Amino acid sequence: MSAYGVTTVLDLRSNAEILRNPSPFASAEGVRYVHHELIDDSNMNNIGDSKDMFERYVFVIDNRPEAFRNVFTAIGEADGGVVFHCFAGKDRTGLVAAMLLSLAGVAPLDIAADYCETDLQLARQYEVWISEAPPEKRDLFRDELRCPPDRILRVLEHFERKWGGVAAYLEAAGMKPSAIDEVASKLA
Repeated sequence: MSAYGVTTVLDLRSNAEILRNPSPFASAEGVRYVHHELIDDSNMNNIGDSKDMFERYVFVIDNRPEAFRNVFTAIGEADGGVVFHCFAGKDRTGLVAAMLLSLAGVAPLDIAADYCETDLQLARQYEVWISEAPPEKRDLFRDELRCPPDRILRVLEHFERKWGGVAAYLEAAGMKPSAIDEVASKLA
């Protein structure tokens, strides 16, 4: 990681997830480990009440702005490259990646193409998870695992419609415009 200039590992998992699977980077030398749970343990159950993944994403966005503020503040404060991750690397990580790309001025269709790449990268793991699910839930599970472009496009539209965009959302969450600009400039 140091060869690529990574100085910070940002862990988005919940406290319970970290207790089950501690990060090897928490005690690693040469890298700063930061933990900011994007979905806390109490809200982990609530998102399951949503009818689909899009609604789950919107639930997280609308109910956890301070968590996103903490994540983006950590990215802005990092001295070098940042690796951010969750458990699977598709939902929480996908939201943060889409927001970062939006701040950098990337077109929504290109953000959607990046999000869809997740399906290709996790295809083998999807099959493992699906095979472990009860047979009657496999079709639903398969659909929930997918990362279709319209889902992230609708998320970006939600940011625009409800918040005035990603930058305005982060500002409403308590980030200073200069801190938001710092994050965006790292991606320019």
